[in-house]
Amino acid sequence: MNRNRIILPILFLLLFAAYYSLLKIIPADYNDIHDHAAFARQMCTGAIPYTGNFLVYLLVNLFSFFSAKVTPTEISLCGLLALAGVYRFYLSQKKITSVIEMDNRFSSNYWFIALLSLSLLFVFAIPIPSYLSDDKFMYIGNYVPTVWHNSTILFLFPFALLLFEQSYKQLRDYSGKRNIGIFLLILLNLFIKPSYFFVFVCVYPILLLSKYKLKKEFWYSIVPLVVGFFFLIGEYWIIYKTGTPSSKVVASSVVFLPFYRNPEFADLGLIPVSMLFSLLFPVLYTLINLPKLLKSQLFWYIFLSLVASVLIFFFISESGPRAAHGNFYWQIVICTWFCFFVALLSLLKDFKFEGNTFKNWFLALVFAVHVIMGILYFVKILVTGSYY
Repeated sequence: MNRNRIILPILFLLLFAAYYSLLKIIPADYNDIHDHAAFARQMCTGAIPYTGNFLVYLLVNLFSFFSAKVTPTEISLCGLLALAGVYRFYLSQKKITSVIEMDNRFSSNYWFIALLSLSLLFVFAIPIPSYLSDDKFMYIGNYVPTVWHNSTILFLFPFALLLFEQSYKQLRDYSGKRNIGIFLLILLNLFIKPSYFFVFVCVYPILLLSKYKLKKEFWYSIVPLVVGFFFLIGEYWIIYKTGTPSSKVVASSVVFLPFYRNPEFADLGLIPVSMLFSLLFPVLYTLINLPKLLKSQLFWYIFLSLVASVLIFFFISESGPRAAHGNFYWQIVICTWFCFFVALLSLLKDFKFEGNTFKNWFLALVFAVHVIMGILYFVKILVTGSYY
C-alpha cells in the first residue's frame, strides 16, 4: 500500500484539475457544478436556506472559510469532488485487491489493480442508438455509469458504495453493530443526495425478508431503514414545501408521470436498445453466466436495484419549476455503476479460477470498449463544452 502514498495525491490533483476545467468549460446554464457552488454561496449569505440535502453545500462553505466568494467556493467544491473520486478509487482498489491478491504478491499486481480501479472512474455507456441520431448525444438517452457535471451525485458515489457493501454484508452475516454503521451511512446518503436511498428503501427490505423471514434479525435491521425513511419525509418537506433554489414562486412536487423524462426517443421501442448497449458488459456477463448467478444473492441485490432505479425514473417525476431537472434519473447512475463494478469483480474471479478462456477475454474486451467510450466522452466534453 506504500505506493498509494504517491498515486492517491497525484489522482487527487488530476481529478481536481479535471473538475475545475469542466466547471470553466461547460456553460454555466448547463453546469450543475457551477450551480451548486452558487447555491453554496447563497446559503452562506442567507439568501436561500440550507436545503434538505445540505451536506455538500455546508462542506463547500466550510472549506472556503465561509467566504461566499466565487473562486474559493468553486475551488472548495472541486476539491471535495476530487476527494470523493479518490475515495471511490481507493474503495474499488481495496475490493479488486481482495479478489486478485490471495498470495501476498501485491507489489507485482499493484499497477494492474490501480489501472482497473482508475478505469471504473471512466467506464461509460456505448451510446447506441443515441449517437446515431442527428444530435449525436453520448449522454442524453443513455443509462450511464459515469457523469462529470453533477457535483452531488459525484460526492455521493463512495458513500452509496459503502452503504451497498455494508448492507450486503448484513444480508450474508447479521451483526447488530453493523446496523449502527448502516444507519449512519443512510443519513450521509440522505444529507448528500437521496437518490440511492430511493432504491435502497425499495430493495433492501425485500432481501432482508427473504434472508431472515420475520425473525428478530429482520426487525432489528429494518429499524435504520424506517428511521431513514422518516428523515426522507422531512427532507421532502424542506425541499418541496419550504422553498428551494429552484422553487421560490411556484411550488414543486413529486408526481406519478410515466415516461415524462424520456423525450429523447419518440419511439419508446428504442429505450431497450439504448439500455442494452448502455449495460452491454454486465448484460453479457449475466447471460453467459446465468445459471450460477441465479443462485447468487449479490446478483439479485444488483438486479433488483437496477430495476428499481429504472422504474423510478420511468414513472416518477417532479412538477413545477423542478419539472425539467430530471432529478429522478440520478439513482440510475449509481446502480448502473454498481452493475459494472460487480460484473468486473466477478470476471476477475473467473480469470483467477478458470484461466484465460475465450469467454473471459471476450468479456474483458467488451469492458475495455466501455472504458474507451468513457475516455472519448470526457474528451468530447473538453472539446465541445457540452456533456450531452
